Amino acid sequence: MKIAFFYEYLNQASLPHLEFANLMLKSAKAAMPDVEVWQLTDGESQVLEGVDGVHRIAGKMPMAVRRMSHNASLEGDWLFIDPDIIIQRDVQDVFDKAFDVALTDREGTITNEAAYARVMPFNLGVAFSRSPAFWNLVLKHLRTLPLKLQHWTGDQLVVCELLKQGFADDFNVRILPGATYNYPPKFAGDGTDAALVHYKGNRKNYLKET
Repeated sequence: MKIAFFYEYLNQASLPHLEFANLMLKSAKAAMPDVEVWQLTDGESQVLEGVDGVHRIAGKMPMAVRRMSHNASLEGDWLFIDPDIIIQRDVQDVFDKAFDVALTDREGTITNEAAYARVMPFNLGVAFSRSPAFWNLVLKHLRTLPLKLQHWTGDQLVVCELLKQGFADDFNVRILPGATYNYPPKFAGDGTDAALVHYKGNRKNYLKET
């Protein structure tokens, strides 16, 4: 298994995400010392010091399109995660099961109470993958959406809709408990039992206290 996070510099607001990625990298090396961590990016963005590899896709394109293009081009066992995630324990055993992709639900997490959870019951901040073909399908549908969604949220919307409508039935999609593998903490220090803690949104402030 290899770990990959996506980081692309868009403006000054992008810089803190590289700092979050540094914390993620340190947690990954502590939990799984032998696992490679790769950065997925464009042709020019800064590379985080200490990563084991860099995968670049250059050229002008919406951010979510670039992200899915990366996913669709990587063979083998990959854990795709957002840079604002802290890895608290080894999760390589997820790949002991048979699947094309393994996604996380929102059951047992605070985000399951949000209205958007009905539209997007799965969060792409964590995705275990061994099927580039699945992401190629996502990419195909993503490119049909309005440009704004091709930059942000569209990839997640597409995945949730494909599963809901049965268009992904040719793939073995395993659903993992988000409470374990994609846990958004309610407060600083919450989530000690989770394998992967996702400091999304305003929760990034809690990272200062980790």
